Amino acid sequence: MKTRVLAAALSLALPLASAHKPDLDTFFSEMAIKVAPGRQAQFVAGDNIAGYYEGYTQTSARGAGYLIKNEAVFQGYASFADNAPNVRAASREQVLPYGHQVRYANGASEEMALLSKQQAIAMRVTSIDAARLAIRPLLKQTGAVTRAGNLAIIAPGAGQTLYAALAADQPFTLDDDFTLTASAPARTLLVVAAFAPSAEEARRRALALVAADPILAERRKLYQALTKSYLATSDRQYNKALNWAKAASRMFVVEEFGAGIWAGLPWFRDNWGRDTFIALPGTLLVSGQFDDAKAVLSNFARYQNLNRGDKEYGRIPNRVAAGESIIYNTVDGTPWMLREALEYIRYTGDKPFARQMYQLALAYFDGAIANYMDQDGLLAHDSADTWMDARIENKQPWSARGPRAVEIQALWYTALQTGASLALEAGDQQKAADWQALAARAKQRFLRLYWNGSVMADRLRADASADTKVRPNQLMLVSVPFDDFVPAQVQARVLRNAVSELLYPYGIASLSQNDAYFHPRHENPLFHHKDAAYHQGTIWGWNAGYTVTALNKFGYQDLAWPLAQNLGRQILGLGTLGNMSELLDALPHEGGRLKPSGTYAQSWSVAEYARNGYQDFVGFKPDLLENTLALSPAIPSAWTRFEAVLPFGAGEQMTIRFTRRGPVQRWSLHLDGSVARTVSFDFLNRDKSRSQTAFKLAPGQTALLAVANGIATLDGKPLAVSPRQASFASTIGTLRFQTPRAYRTQHFPMLQSKDVLKGIVERSEYK
Repeated sequence: MKTRVLAAALSLALPLASAHKPDLDTFFSEMAIKVAPGRQAQFVAGDNIAGYYEGYTQTSARGAGYLIKNEAVFQGYASFADNAPNVRAASREQVLPYGHQVRYANGASEEMALLSKQQAIAMRVTSIDAARLAIRPLLKQTGAVTRAGNLAIIAPGAGQTLYAALAADQPFTLDDDFTLTASAPARTLLVVAAFAPSAEEARRRALALVAADPILAERRKLYQALTKSYLATSDRQYNKALNWAKAASRMFVVEEFGAGIWAGLPWFRDNWGRDTFIALPGTLLVSGQFDDAKAVLSNFARYQNLNRGDKEYGRIPNRVAAGESIIYNTVDGTPWMLREALEYIRYTGDKPFARQMYQLALAYFDGAIANYMDQDGLLAHDSADTWMDARIENKQPWSARGPRAVEIQALWYTALQTGASLALEAGDQQKAADWQALAARAKQRFLRLYWNGSVMADRLRADASADTKVRPNQLMLVSVPFDDFVPAQVQARVLRNAVSELLYPYGIASLSQNDAYFHPRHENPLFHHKDAAYHQGTIWGWNAGYTVTALNKFGYQDLAWPLAQNLGRQILGLGTLGNMSELLDALPHEGGRLKPSGTYAQSWSVAEYARNGYQDFVGFKPDLLENTLALSPAIPSAWTRFEAVLPFGAGEQMTIRFTRRGPVQRWSLHLDGSVARTVSFDFLNRDKSRSQTAFKLAPGQTALLAVANGIATLDGKPLAVSPRQASFASTIGTLRFQTPRAYRTQHFPMLQSKDVLKGIVERSEYK
């Protein structure tokens, strides 16, 4: 009887309108982070070439200003009306992804934008009444000044390489301190500062930009980028944090060493292999920036080590940086790249690129199999060649994870499967079969070696003994492979073990707080070097990403959701506004205060937050190699509705409108594209099992899907449904956040004297 009533309810699903994106002004108004008068808060913006701006609200005297590569060119600016300064310390200020807006009690306002791909900054001051307006750019150039019309050129001084060109939208006078004052009273004054290696290039760019409205142009460009994909839920704060995560991720996309993604600011302004490809799906795939994704992949491919006599033959770099040799000391960089190459191909259907990546895979597997694959078919490596890579004075590892770390095997298996897929696209059936056979062997041996029936090893030591420290890496067994590397039953136990021990409301610890090696704070110089704590408890923002993936797979999205909310509050208000730090101290400080650490803005932290929204909550993972749009949603019970635009292919997109009424989820799915696609839809049931259905969606068609408890209808007609994944709720049980221990030094072995862990490592006593 209940089944018939539910089926009737499903059939009542009504057509829903397509997703509605806000207009440009509304979008940025909703994104703006407002800052209380007097609060000096850090914010950053990027130029997407080789530079970034770091400033602070309520002042122009703090922050690094605008740096292009390593050259500081611009500190900030001040504005004036009738010779009276606009005092920012008492203003109403709001931060935006491109800069900021400031409003004063006298009705005057300022706006600054770092202009993407221009190496230029635009500044505007506006007054209610006409006044002698002025802007003083705080330039770093100290060379000779040349005037020509509404333009001034400042030459580089000693040790500098870049010219600055100042252009205004009206005649001006120029003081010795570079104050540009409008020659006649006006209600607005626009000034552009452009920077270039030659005076002529700086001049041309400044004049071209000031002739239009560069701030509006920047807003339009950014709006188009941030709304190419779109997700708006019933929780406005989450929507705001998600859009900031997308904007912050985009900031790190640069061209300094060819197309790449910086790892972090201020000191990780390099293209790191591992970091790049962990960040790539959240930065460039879920956002629909597919050309940029391909460019990043192609750029790293050209740096592949093709020296056959080298042990690192076939690897892509660990880091590409200016003024240094390219280094290849990473075991996981190339597996991550291959995984993301296949994910890009699945998003886009770019089969010619699959053949290009097959060539990269050939060299990689030749080198890895010859030099690093062990007798069990697993991937061996140095103790500091995983993401936990800190060393004592570049010698012994602080947190040894060799020679066989758990997530490296998941990546190895995934790389082999990816290679087989690429080989098939390239027409090499034999290589596909060879690599599939190696993947099967790794899968078989892994479980016997790492899983004892109740606990997953974080690594195997050199003597093949299992290191069972509780770390989050085991969760990548769930998130990294495209299929089940270990049985779902084991994944469920792994999820329970890791989350129960490690997951706080604000992030997941890199080591259990109950472990003797646990360090409660990152920077704690009375007791240890900061690198001692780097991977021994300290929370890494990006680790929350694969934690959410694992929780949602098994129907625990209502624990993932408060974690996402907390992370969203960190993005919007903790440390650098609109961004996320590399790290947090594992345990809160006085009053529950969270303390950011490491880089103040980290690419993979925000990228994973963006990825979770699209791939794990909405659950969109297209596979155009199979002509399939896969949806595996895990919608938090707090979401009563959402709208989404999900790009894929060459200019195609699927638009979704979701509502919920009782147990029934209603999905309106509209396809904008050139060919019909199969929608593969697997959905959670009340008992946390998953059911699966599939149907065709034609271009221009809107389908009305309704699902609940193993039943599905399409446009009111029953759909065939099959089991997708059993419920593991009885295995996992009720999951809750770990309660952070109080910070009392006497309770932590690593704080009983100075450099405890260092002594353990140097005496070769690390276990």
